[in-house]
Amino acid sequence: MSDNRPTLLCLVEGDPISKAFAMPVPFTGIIGQFRSTIHLSKPVWFKDLEAEDLTLWRVSIPVVPANKHKPVVLNEVGSPTELDPIDAASEVFPPRDKLPKKTIHVIIQRPPPVPVPTSRSAHARDASRSDVVTPVRLVAVPKDHIKQELAVILSGVQHHPATTTVDPKDVEASQKERLGPFFKRTLPYGKTPRDIKLVMLGLELDKQAKASDGKTTLRSIVEGDIGKLGHSVIAMVAPSGSGKTATVIDLATKHFVVYCVCYSTEATDSLEFGDPNFAQLAFDVEAMYATAARTPGIAHDLLEIESETHRLVGERVELEFLARLLFLQILLIRNPDLEPQQFFREQTTAAGTSTIRELVKVLKKYDSLAIQYMLDDVQTKLHAHLDPRCRGLVIALDEAQAAATNILAGKFISPSALAAYWNTRNPPSVLFDKNEIHRHHRRGFLTPLSATLSRMQATLVILGTAISLQDVDRVTINKILSDLVDMSGCEIPPSKRRKLSGRPQFSLGIVNLLFATGSIQDSKQNILESTVAKQIEGVKHDLRDRVRNILASDQTGEASRLLCRMVLAYQFQDAKISFSSSQQGDFVDRALCRLRVLLDGVHLFMEEPLVVEVVEEELKASNKDPSYVEYVNQLHRIVANLGASSAAKGAPLVLLVRRSLQRFNGVRLVDLPFLQDVVLPDWCVNLQLQIDDINTASGFGYKGSDAAADLAFLTDCPPSKMLVASSVTRADGIWFFPDKRYAGSLAIKLCSDYVPQQKHKENETSSDVRACFLKADGVKGNQALSNIQLAYEGTGTPSSLKGILRIHVEFPRVKGGTPVTYINKDPTSGVEDVMVYIDQSNMDSFFDEGIEAHRDDMVKLKGLIKYISAP
Repeated sequence: MSDNRPTLLCLVEGDPISKAFAMPVPFTGIIGQFRSTIHLSKPVWFKDLEAEDLTLWRVSIPVVPANKHKPVVLNEVGSPTELDPIDAASEVFPPRDKLPKKTIHVIIQRPPPVPVPTSRSAHARDASRSDVVTPVRLVAVPKDHIKQELAVILSGVQHHPATTTVDPKDVEASQKERLGPFFKRTLPYGKTPRDIKLVMLGLELDKQAKASDGKTTLRSIVEGDIGKLGHSVIAMVAPSGSGKTATVIDLATKHFVVYCVCYSTEATDSLEFGDPNFAQLAFDVEAMYATAARTPGIAHDLLEIESETHRLVGERVELEFLARLLFLQILLIRNPDLEPQQFFREQTTAAGTSTIRELVKVLKKYDSLAIQYMLDDVQTKLHAHLDPRCRGLVIALDEAQAAATNILAGKFISPSALAAYWNTRNPPSVLFDKNEIHRHHRRGFLTPLSATLSRMQATLVILGTAISLQDVDRVTINKILSDLVDMSGCEIPPSKRRKLSGRPQFSLGIVNLLFATGSIQDSKQNILESTVAKQIEGVKHDLRDRVRNILASDQTGEASRLLCRMVLAYQFQDAKISFSSSQQGDFVDRALCRLRVLLDGVHLFMEEPLVVEVVEEELKASNKDPSYVEYVNQLHRIVANLGASSAAKGAPLVLLVRRSLQRFNGVRLVDLPFLQDVVLPDWCVNLQLQIDDINTASGFGYKGSDAAADLAFLTDCPPSKMLVASSVTRADGIWFFPDKRYAGSLAIKLCSDYVPQQKHKENETSSDVRACFLKADGVKGNQALSNIQLAYEGTGTPSSLKGILRIHVEFPRVKGGTPVTYINKDPTSGVEDVMVYIDQSNMDSFFDEGIEAHRDDMVKLKGLIKYISAP
């Protein structure tokens, strides 16, 4: 299916049209994502700005020769429309086929130049003493004058609400018109009745968070805090896309939630709401650390730096959230009956964030004591208004892991370690090593941030991803869609339904597309199937971009190896995967694929098959075979961790030999590099090597025990499928050519010393497909195995084989002389088998670097083989 997501022609205000550039819009994303993409794609243009500093305007400026070199100024453009960062792209722009051609669609506006603000806790150095720091003079306000000072501040703030009350009847009528037969009930609206804002669904996604007792909910905890002096601190830890934000949004329908998204450059493309004010907060606290930090002479100086930074950062956090609480107070003064959900909407609009930013600028002129007085006064007034109405006050920190790992990472000391240090008076070495904080004591900005907010008179909710600490219910597409739209009389095909499972956003995109399409005169089933197909392609397109970015920035190869493991685990381990560290799991969960902890506590379940499908496609497109990369890595880990003599090394080597043979798919037997200089039988002339699949008999769908399933495979003789046989069947790999009279086999031996002659003879017996189910010495086994062997002879397969390509891989080499490839002809029957021998002396012909695919892996593999099998 062709990609129908729009590609927009963009221009920075003040530039001539000749400098316009094209930029695709994320099919299922929001304008905030699009803005971040623009910012990242033009690092030189916007190096002095954050993405949140840019304002996007929708315009329609025809590109004609007359205006090609004329600078474009926004106030000269007719009817520009400011784009809200939380607007869905599908609501703002039409599909590609309906987008006007040769037209500027988006103007990017820089903020007006302003003086760099001085932090209220910034410090200036005394020029006469380089080691003395003196504070900048700030405004002090006596406690009994705080109310008057706050009144002055509030009177100077100009805020124009961006959200308006909409008649529910208009919303319902509009949605009935747009959704047609799919209308079931009214969905959350956007700026106008004709818009929808599915990110505001909240509990409609059935994601009410519960404590470990299964009864206590987030809402009950908040309501239990109303009227109390102390307030709870709650951590909601779950994978990305699992409904954490939706739960908080539901809470915001009943209680006032000050919502904050922790700024992270790594996660800006996955946030439902942008938060430019937190971005400025992050910038300020980083600058505070840079100001406070200096090269210490002894470890004690590090304690001073950490303590000073902790204090300054705490003061800046108090100021930030004073501004956000003042914003709520402004709205309540104007409308005492303000609904919590309207406040939640208002603070996430461009107008709301702008007002909060102005409040921060004003408050920065006051000293820390005045800020504390103001904070106490504002919180007292808010609770006096909210408590009688049974409304809770909540501060929610979303994407909190960003504050821990991306902002001032490792610059703070663990509170428990610091307390233990002061209590025991241990030497500084328990905290520091070579003038650095010990790694296991290091913490990021989240530590002072949460510590400061936990002292405020509000329930603190911390939302983040750390898969080692959580378990959540699965999300099914049918559950979401049937709750939102009328699915009667139609259904999503199971294969497509499975692809879109795992993440609510995948399913919500279908509703957005149905709404954008409008009521079409076609069958309900056809409309649904067409919409689902578009959504799958759109999701894959966005995922494809993300996977490509990961692969492009993978300098160490670790990300590629993790992606390969994802594919293998999904294909061969029923989507169950485990990781050697929580950081690896967190990377996979946050970067790509939602994970769920299984009951065994060891494995995680990958719930998004569409993600794995895209990962596999992109790995192959970049010449990275998931199986090969993972098997080489396994062999390397075994050698590195267990040593060259470990018996465990044989398993990955067998896997690698099988996969290496597949590299010759499509090559005629007479052209195989390891069969040159050998006069081959006539049956080899027209046959090609082709192994499409490698699996056990049960994996191919054959029933019974290991030996019985192998017997069924050998009876059926399916072409181009390599059997990974059980130990009693003997061979390490068996496959049949399209002409079932001819087969191929692998027999592999890896030793740390020369392969003994006895093992070599047993290996030759193993490679004879006619001798399956016999013992290593070629004689019959116990009665049960003898019965299977007799049944195998009865199938006629052994007697019908006219030739076998028998490949023996023996490292380092056979003791007493290296066997040479030859043709073994039975003088009675005339059957001719090709006996191939690969060892260290000729392995270049088998692990062929002349084939482009996995050339680097071939070099690495041969180096490992030489190392582990050196006699």
